[in-house]
Amino acid sequence: MRENLYCNRLFCIILLAFPLMFTHCIKEENNTFNHLPEARYTVNPARGDNDTQFFFDASDVSDAEDPASELQVCWDLDNDGVYDTDFTTEKTFTHQYGNTGIYFPLMLVCDTKGMKDSVRHMIVVVSDLSNLPPSMPTYITPPNWQSWMEPEVIFKWTCSDPENDSLTFDLWTGRSTEAMLPATTGITEFNMEDGQKVFQTTYAGFELKKTYYWQIFAKDVAGNYTAGPVWRFTTRPE
Repeated sequence: MRENLYCNRLFCIILLAFPLMFTHCIKEENNTFNHLPEARYTVNPARGDNDTQFFFDASDVSDAEDPASELQVCWDLDNDGVYDTDFTTEKTFTHQYGNTGIYFPLMLVCDTKGMKDSVRHMIVVVSDLSNLPPSMPTYITPPNWQSWMEPEVIFKWTCSDPENDSLTFDLWTGRSTEAMLPATTGITEFNMEDGQKVFQTTYAGFELKKTYYWQIFAKDVAGNYTAGPVWRFTTRPE
């Protein structure tokens, strides 16, 4: 009699525990999450003229869950906020730019769960491919990783051109390298120091206790656009 009672109790415990075990498994399954895909593409060449066919290749996009063949991409070829193509699993195509200028084509990749990532690169379309680009700007101030900067910053650099073309410069700034945008464009101001041109610009409005990234781009008469290195500084505390 006692053995039957013990067995009945044990059977009841097992029946009660089984739904709990089943529910626990479902809960863990529902807690799994989808990873972001990774946007990557190449463009060749990176510099051309109005007759150049630029070849775009996003075959290296990847995702932790989905094969690359199922990832879809679309393109904003002018980086103007308007996508020029629909989403497609085709990863390669060619494009020709009708006007000279600097372009930052943006590629957006989407996985099967709707998660997205994006990346952009720079393309330079010039009027004369035989004209050589300017040299890379060499920075003077502010020093890289400089701290205790004021909200108003004086930027100085040197730069030259192989054909001695007239140069203009753009200052890009941002709170991160990905968020950098033109702060001042068409800079031509310079002083002669030790027999060479030292270009400069003053930019105000940086917030206190913040880190900023900055970069100088040099542009010549043919439309060549040469990027300097990315440096950073931190403004002083309040």
